[in-house]
Amino acid sequence: MPEAPVLPVLGVNAMQFPKAVVAQRWQSWLLVTALLSVVVTGILVWDLTRNLKSVIISETNRSLENAVKELSQELRSSGIVSGGSGLLREELDSHLKRTSYETLRFYFDVEGGYLLNDEVIGHSFPTYTEPGSALKQPPLEHAEVMAALEDSRRLGKIAHRIRPDGRDLVAVAVLAAPDSPIAAWSLRRILNFSDTGELRKRYLLVGAMVVSLISILTVLRMSFSLQHGFRMIRSGLRRLEADMSYRIPDQNHELASFVQAINSMAANRQRLEAELRREDRLRTMGRVVAGLAHEIRNPLNSIRLTARVIQRRLQDNPATKDQIDMIIGEIDRLDTLLKSLLLFREEEPRALRSQPVLPIVQRSLAVVQAHAQERGITVRLEQSAPAEAPVDSDQLQQAIMNLLLNAVDACGPGGVVNVRMLTEENHIDIAVEDSGPGLSAESQEQVFEAFYTTKPGGTGLGLAVTKTVLEKMGATIQASNHANGARFTIQLPREVAT
Repeated sequence: MPEAPVLPVLGVNAMQFPKAVVAQRWQSWLLVTALLSVVVTGILVWDLTRNLKSVIISETNRSLENAVKELSQELRSSGIVSGGSGLLREELDSHLKRTSYETLRFYFDVEGGYLLNDEVIGHSFPTYTEPGSALKQPPLEHAEVMAALEDSRRLGKIAHRIRPDGRDLVAVAVLAAPDSPIAAWSLRRILNFSDTGELRKRYLLVGAMVVSLISILTVLRMSFSLQHGFRMIRSGLRRLEADMSYRIPDQNHELASFVQAINSMAANRQRLEAELRREDRLRTMGRVVAGLAHEIRNPLNSIRLTARVIQRRLQDNPATKDQIDMIIGEIDRLDTLLKSLLLFREEEPRALRSQPVLPIVQRSLAVVQAHAQERGITVRLEQSAPAEAPVDSDQLQQAIMNLLLNAVDACGPGGVVNVRMLTEENHIDIAVEDSGPGLSAESQEQVFEAFYTTKPGGTGLGLAVTKTVLEKMGATIQASNHANGARFTIQLPREVAT
């Protein structure tokens, strides 16, 4: 027997992934690089944000310290070290204003001057005022300057003070000379130092970087998941080349539809190959049987006629009657087997006629009823509304009888065979159910194969003949299990398929 044609292999060699898929690995490593860059940038931004205030305060203190040093140096250079050297208070204040203005004009946003005991003199603010402008120090700033003056006199060096004032920050530096009642001071008010708006901007920046990190991590996870999925698919395709019953596990949500499509194609291919093998076996068997049937049936008929002649001649001899009857019975059985084999010949024109199906089912039941009763089997018919279908009554009756006989054989003593008819709009279903042990998974797949049988002494042609007969009428048959045994369902179309 020639082998059935084989469908093209769904192998990995026949399947080339797109370049975009092949480049996924490089894209993944690029994303890893981007992730590391964002992490490093985030650490730097966070550190900068955390230390920004400290940097501003440190730079401010350094600037104020340099300013008071220059103011103190200018004071000594002017010779005013003992309370004014006889100058009037107004003259001393005017002179020191010019000195402090010229000194502080190189320091952005810094004001300052001198302290005579606890009184502010020579006060100037070059960044925002003209020389000689009258300035008044707010109470909070004055209190901080006085506190720094006490610290400087006690420590003998420059004293610093930092004081929040609402959103602002006040920074003060004072240097008291040990040999003079006049001390130099400088001050800077840092506006909006604790502005929540600026803080929110920093938090938004950090939040944006966190979102970027989450996005990159999500894309990385998807990328690595796709890589794993593609490796699994390639491995599965290699296994499918050797084992068509294998199915790729669906473990990747992104590729679920892809995996399902491959598994569906593999299942369809497996089913089609089984159908092709079956059809090929039937065609081969039909060609062989068509050539042998004529040669076998002619001598078989001659043997039958000769046996009949011998039977008539020896009818008065009881000793030989049983042997002759046995010979004729075996000849009839061989003839029946040949008729079954002839059904596998090449397609012949269908002789279908639209007619009621119920009478055909009832005739089949009547023929089998005596055989069922001998075995103690109950055969019951349940029907819906009568309907017609285009069928060959003889072939349909033969198919139903085959199913009934198999059902009776499958039941033990006291078993039940139910025949159910259900009329639908486009088809008629005839189900034959038995109370036997049911069908194994292997039997459900191969029960319609020619020469497949589980009964001792069986030929394995009954259900194969039944399927062939029904397919010639455009009908189908399926094998399954129900709650109490096996079920064979015939579906007859109510119209002839074109």
